Amino acid sequence: MKVITDEKRIEEILTRGVHDIFGREELKKKLLSGKKLHVKLGTDVTGRDLHLGHSVIHRKLRDLQELGHQVTLIIGDFTTIVGDHSDKVDMRNETNEKEIAENEKTYKSQFFKTVFKEGTKIRHNSEWLNKLTIKKYLFMTKAYSIQQMFDRETFKKRFNEEKKIGFDEWSYPILQGYDSVILKCDLELGGTDQTFNLLAGRKLMPLFGVEPQSAIAMKLLLGSDGKPMGKSLQNYIPIVADSDNMYGGVMSIVDDVIFDYFELVTRVPMNEIEKMKVEVKKGENPMKFKKILAKEIVSFYHEEKKAEEAEKNWENIFSKKEIPEEMEEINCSGGELLSEVLVRNKIIESKSEWKRLILGNGVHDLEKNKTITDLSLKITENLTLKIGKKRFVKIIKK
Repeated sequence: MKVITDEKRIEEILTRGVHDIFGREELKKKLLSGKKLHVKLGTDVTGRDLHLGHSVIHRKLRDLQELGHQVTLIIGDFTTIVGDHSDKVDMRNETNEKEIAENEKTYKSQFFKTVFKEGTKIRHNSEWLNKLTIKKYLFMTKAYSIQQMFDRETFKKRFNEEKKIGFDEWSYPILQGYDSVILKCDLELGGTDQTFNLLAGRKLMPLFGVEPQSAIAMKLLLGSDGKPMGKSLQNYIPIVADSDNMYGGVMSIVDDVIFDYFELVTRVPMNEIEKMKVEVKKGENPMKFKKILAKEIVSFYHEEKKAEEAEKNWENIFSKKEIPEEMEEINCSGGELLSEVLVRNKIIESKSEWKRLILGNGVHDLEKNKTITDLSLKITENLTLKIGKKRFVKIIKK
């Protein structure tokens, strides 16, 4: 495939959703040169679900592929065992090789829902890290001082709180940076929380006589509650969600982040997004644009017909209030966990089913027109719920 050097498209890649670029000018020069660049994304497969937060970086990879560049996805089967502690205020739970292999099976199929399979190579960093000698590792450690490691906010916080920091945690950015040395990458992508790790490759490559890569730190996508999207907060929209639940998940986000989603997760032209912002400032209801956003995202991951059906289903449930006149009513005490009430009354089979429903955006509060994302939600008021596609129930607080 011929490399495209359209300056306008390149400038959008370098600005849209981007928080920072390290080595921006050298990267832009390479993109304009017509050279096929080698773009790296490293990932530790610590779970089975990818969500829209991951897709921010994946869409940027796709943009670069459309210009004709080569992507390598590095499965961190070695570094996953070490564990990335970039955003952790406690020591991370260890993952074993069996769990990594199981998670990888589903990760790749989800990854290729956004990124083109053709034009992507998959490597495992155990290929070279299993062969790394102590001598070479110690050589790389000289690139960092303890003071630099403590520049990481989470390490500083844990040190001040006298929480344990393991030597393996210090090693992670070095090992991850060595991936770039081996692959001789031109560019690496990650989120803002990965900045220290992204710069590791850029720092280590010259030690081995390799031209340093550029690095793009992408903005983080916020979840339905306005906080950074993540599995621990249970505020994410899975890539594998069906069209109805994906549409409903997008419709549940707070209005403040609608245009962040447009910028980060879609490829609606930025000038059109700016026009939408102006309309909202003039008094237009943000709901109008949230519907456009939901349809855009669902169309990308499913198809336009499915998006139209999801839109219609959502309208029937929420906007038109097509709720059964009769539904089961459950009386309970205030302060009880909603999950326990539903299990006790055999609305759902178990807490495991509850977790699956919540993670799949399958529980809706019909009175407030929102998706419930809190696994530990306590009953403080009456609720009218739609659970899954066909179950309706009223919760009446005594």
